[in-house]
Amino acid sequence: MVRTVSAERKAAHYGGIALIALGLLIFVLSVFRTREPFTNGPDSPFLRPLLGIALVIGGKVLSRVGARGLAGSGVVLDPERAREDLEPYARMAGGLAKDALDEAGLARQAKQVVMLECAHCKRRNEADARFCQGCGRAL
Repeated sequence: MVRTVSAERKAAHYGGIALIALGLLIFVLSVFRTREPFTNGPDSPFLRPLLGIALVIGGKVLSRVGARGLAGSGVVLDPERAREDLEPYARMAGGLAKDALDEAGLARQAKQVVMLECAHCKRRNEADARFCQGCGRAL
């Protein structure tokens, strides 16, 4: 099964990254290029850093929505769609854990455990137990 990311999500992700870069550039240039620190008006040196910060925040939100989808990033509250949007992340995390266990030689093996149920309190006890761990009566 081939899983692909839609062109719209890719465009949103990369557009968000471009906005972050533009915002950082505007912020850095405006901080180091203040000639008249106390001027007011549309070309005020205080507005340019705020514009840069706003672009960085907006770019981060857009990039996150593009990477995780609308439901996966929490914009749309739809649990089924969120599972679908976040499936690559969940698959990746499970795959990384499996690879680490395989490398360490700790592959998970199923182990069958036999338990005895106490007739009085219904607590489960190990098969070799002689007395119930819940009520103390003989098994």
